[in-house]
Amino acid sequence: MGAHVLLRGGSVFTGTTVIEQGFVELDDGRIGRVGAVRDLTGTLEAEVVDTVGMTVLPGLIDTHVHVLHQPHLLKLSEGAAAVWGARALLDALRAGVTTVRDLGTRSPAIFGLKAALAAGYAEGPRLLAAGAALAMTGGHGWHELSVEADGAEALRRAARRELKRGADVIKLMATGGAGTPGQMPGSPQLTRAEMAAAVDEAHRAGKPAAAHALGTEGIVAAVEAGADSIEHGVYLDDRAIELMLARGTVLCPTLSIYRRIVERGPAAGAPDFIVEKSRAIVGPHRESFAKAVRAGVRIVCGTDAGAAYHPVGDLVAEMEMMAEYGMRPLDVLRAATADAAAACGIGQETGTLSPGRVADVVVAPGDALSDLRVLRAPRLVFRAGRRVL
Repeated sequence: MGAHVLLRGGSVFTGTTVIEQGFVELDDGRIGRVGAVRDLTGTLEAEVVDTVGMTVLPGLIDTHVHVLHQPHLLKLSEGAAAVWGARALLDALRAGVTTVRDLGTRSPAIFGLKAALAAGYAEGPRLLAAGAALAMTGGHGWHELSVEADGAEALRRAARRELKRGADVIKLMATGGAGTPGQMPGSPQLTRAEMAAAVDEAHRAGKPAAAHALGTEGIVAAVEAGADSIEHGVYLDDRAIELMLARGTVLCPTLSIYRRIVERGPAAGAPDFIVEKSRAIVGPHRESFAKAVRAGVRIVCGTDAGAAYHPVGDLVAEMEMMAEYGMRPLDVLRAATADAAAACGIGQETGTLSPGRVADVVVAPGDALSDLRVLRAPRLVFRAGRRVL
């Protein structure tokens, strides 16, 4: 449980609206009253924090990471891998990222890490996890992220196994990817029928389904199969966008991953084949994202972080790219808070500064509504009402 805190005087972004000269009460780990300072008539017995000149906003949410992605982690014991992951996630929390969603690892340590964080044995953000992604035999990530299955019934069983292990989301590999040897990134892989079976199991369990999908054919198949989000969406055409709009499918673009592979990957030891495939992706990825923004596709923020050249927690770089490529800063903030929480199925718990929600709160020095860069050095971070920075 957190203390009683009153954040007073700054610009408040609630996740949906902006309150100038506002206040936010944090009451025993939950959001209390929220409003304009002029309407503040009585307070809790609270610590008052002056936030004039700052921005108060919900904790940031990264909807697409791979905490235990690096090859050396797969060689560690579950306990050692979980300890390594906890340290990485603590850095993310101190950077203002209060929720992360892991979208694929073969290491069972991800569920132990999730349990340790939830129980308070380790300090870090809220962790949601897919467990292993589901791929066709030889499909994307077969060597590090995915379990292989072929046919609708096999996909259904695989989804059930991950849900049994504690999955919060089912991850599907609809196309190839840059990180798997011998594949064209946009090549279609799982069929619509295979994905539909796994999506059905996710939805029956009240969980979302996310589809790694770069190529147009795979994107369309995933949307038609009922996937709740398209991850990456590198080659979006008009048909795919129209279908996403009609179905309410969310786009998580992960703009920073391919740029960082090209810019930082070689020095960090990324294989040449990954760098070359990523170099070909960067331009079309940017164009598809801009097209989706113009069309009004709902977009959420995710980084695909986890590699040495792309650490978990550096969400602001992704947000800056989203603004650079055509989103308004206010919409980017929504994509990293309220819309991200809704896409993850936790919108009733976090993502907005609404009374009763968990008090995941960031205070940034300056006006984040016009300059996202101020989020790079948050002044204060609260996780469930407890100050962690």
